Amino acid sequence: MADSIGLTIRRLRRWRGLTLDQAAGLAGLSKGYLSKIENGVKPVDRRSTLVAIAGALRVSLADITGDGLEIRDPDADSTVPAIRQALLDTDLDGADPPVGDLAELTAETHLLAALRQANEVAEVGRRLPALLTALHTHVPAPDGLRALVTTTHTAALLTKELGAPDLSWIAAERGYEAATRLGEPAWVALAEFARTQALSALGAHARADKLAHRALDTVPAGATAIRGALILTTGHTAAVLGGDPSAPLDEATSLAEHVEDANEHFLLFQPTNVVLWRMSAALERGDHATAATLADRINPAALGIDSRRTTFLIERARALYGLRRPDEEVISLLLRAEKLGPVRARANPFAREIVSTMVTRARRESVAREARGLASRMGLLRSA
Repeated sequence: MADSIGLTIRRLRRWRGLTLDQAAGLAGLSKGYLSKIENGVKPVDRRSTLVAIAGALRVSLADITGDGLEIRDPDADSTVPAIRQALLDTDLDGADPPVGDLAELTAETHLLAALRQANEVAEVGRRLPALLTALHTHVPAPDGLRALVTTTHTAALLTKELGAPDLSWIAAERGYEAATRLGEPAWVALAEFARTQALSALGAHARADKLAHRALDTVPAGATAIRGALILTTGHTAAVLGGDPSAPLDEATSLAEHVEDANEHFLLFQPTNVVLWRMSAALERGDHATAATLADRINPAALGIDSRRTTFLIERARALYGLRRPDEEVISLLLRAEKLGPVRARANPFAREIVSTMVTRARRESVAREARGLASRMGLLRSA
């Protein structure tokens, strides 16, 4: 087996010269709980726990979760360097002559955003660099800036999924720069949302919460989907930071009932997706029973896009695993998630923890075989 999150935490703790007592104290955890995590007896099932341990060990989340180190999909992973180069080679000075027809580039912008939602990760990754480069030559035009905000948002979410959170932040910052130059409040708020997602990937939930609240003060009343996405962000960050997410989640639930275009700006702000966000918040608070009950209310078909359906399957697996439901049920959900969204499923740190723990203790041969196969595709098994 490759190092699980627990083994990685133990290695990093020893590297820092900390005893189990010291590390647990710094992270605000009990010694027994941290010991169970390190020994693979109990998987890490909350982002707040990962953030607390990373802070105690003075390392990044990526150092613990292995983002960027494991192969999720060679075709998709291989696109990251070109995306990085496209962002590093461009700026908003508008000095280069326009490349390509802006209307066609805008159509490509919308297509790639839709393809990302359809889990076509490698295809989006291959096409993003050329689109990013061309759009930077159209920044003197307002439509060019709008297209760039959407494309950098897609780039931020894609690179986050591919285990490059620092690059996700660079892309989100570029989009915010473009939106600020455009000067339209709705687009600035949309770009701010992209920044909150990148910050969450970096474990900077407190700052993500601050940016989301700031954007809510300025987003226009008619930008319902953007407002809703920002409200959901504040609910998520509240759960991660140990607060009560009920008020923002209730507000989002009410607001989603009045949205005309459910996927405006590719945000999928609609009632079923709000329930999924509520389910994720329950998991973050360790309330697996509520998460499982909410899962029963969700019709995956109503989510509309494959990326969120994949997330639903993973979150449902987390809920059932936390309730100690049979491993067969849990591994079945994770295999369905992998089939629908291979990169998303294989990269999810909580899915990886469940599979790693399951491989170690699986008693039924059928479960062990399925778990080992998934662990291998996640890069968790070393070849002999």
